[in-house]
Amino acid sequence: MPHNISLNSQNKYEIKVYGRADDSWRGWFGEAQVRSETLADGVETTAFSDVVMDQAGLVGLIRQLHGHGIVLISVRQM
Repeated sequence: MPHNISLNSQNKYEIKVYGRADDSWRGWFGEAQVRSETLADGVETTAFSDVVMDQAGLVGLIRQLHGHGIVLISVRQM
């Protein structure tokens, strides 16, 4: 059964950023699972999975990341 997405529906996302998340970032993502890794070239990334929010919350979170100079790699609906 397909999942209908609307502006107000709560959806799960995975958000991946450059850098290793410190504790101050974690509150922005609610109860998300946090996974950090170091790529072959030595670059560190952090993925936040099971981020649950509506479209407005997602846009606000992306703006907050941008405002703090955090580089976004990807946003994927789960």
